Amino acid sequence: MKRYKPNKQLFYLRGFGRLLIPRRLFMSRLAHRLASLDQRPDKDYILDRVDYYNRLSAPFVLPPEATRLDSLSRKTARTMYYLDASQVARWFDGGLRWMTAFGDVNYVAAHPSVTKSRPLGPDNANNVLLKLNRYRHFNFIRDPYPTESKQDKAVFRADIGTPDVQSHARFNKQNRIEFMRMYFGSDCCDCGSIRNRPGLPSEWITPRLSIGEHLRYKYILALEGDDVASNLKWIMSSNSLAVTPRPTCETWFMEGRLVPDYHYVEIRPDFADLPERMAYYSAHPDEAAAIVRHAHEWCDQFRDEAREELIGLLVLHKYFTLSGQL
Repeated sequence: MKRYKPNKQLFYLRGFGRLLIPRRLFMSRLAHRLASLDQRPDKDYILDRVDYYNRLSAPFVLPPEATRLDSLSRKTARTMYYLDASQVARWFDGGLRWMTAFGDVNYVAAHPSVTKSRPLGPDNANNVLLKLNRYRHFNFIRDPYPTESKQDKAVFRADIGTPDVQSHARFNKQNRIEFMRMYFGSDCCDCGSIRNRPGLPSEWITPRLSIGEHLRYKYILALEGDDVASNLKWIMSSNSLAVTPRPTCETWFMEGRLVPDYHYVEIRPDFADLPERMAYYSAHPDEAAAIVRHAHEWCDQFRDEAREELIGLLVLHKYFTLSGQL
């Protein structure tokens, strides 16, 4: 597992180490950093992504409950979100105000708010995306196994969900429950729940698989949980094919721009065509290889850390400008 996962201790060490640098040093460099956009050959690409993440187009007024940037702390956000949000917010005056909704967000915020995720649709502009919880979501890997050498089978391991606290009958990840009901014990998919949740059939509980163990399979399922499927990013950076219904939520990864059967293998929301889709790509290895190649190309655009930082700064700058603070 260590081979394919980033070092969490190092992530924390770097994150908290950056917080020791005085905010005023970053603030003094902000204007120059933003102005560097004009000299970049990929300026249009950057601006396109900025406008994709921050879809606000008209001035707005923040509500009274908006908080100051310098009030961001581990008390107001979980550690991963705190470190990632601070990495961008530290470039701006601490007195600027924003609305935030940290965690798994699968709804449209009532006010323009910085979030990790949002539902797909034409009216989601209030959710302004930043690259948050990157330790969990942006883990790109190097897969040593060629696609053609992998086992011609699908694999699915996940936290299936918990019973609804009100009805005690429903699960908050019902799609995963339905998938398990269809394919547990099948010949085409090795699937199981990694947690023994109340109400789950005991036979569904199976040991965790490391990322390296997943890579032995040609097809890896990416099924949404509370918002996006967090494993979709590393699957698309591997030599296996990501298999998923069309996304309903998105993050900084821009899941809404992924093209079905070009970047991933699309299956129906009811999962019934999984064996058929697998059989097709097993019989057409050239098309399978093309999907893997296109997936790698998509992931590669997020590897330029300096550009990623600039895009994040521009997203927030646009937010503070439209809210009348800059």
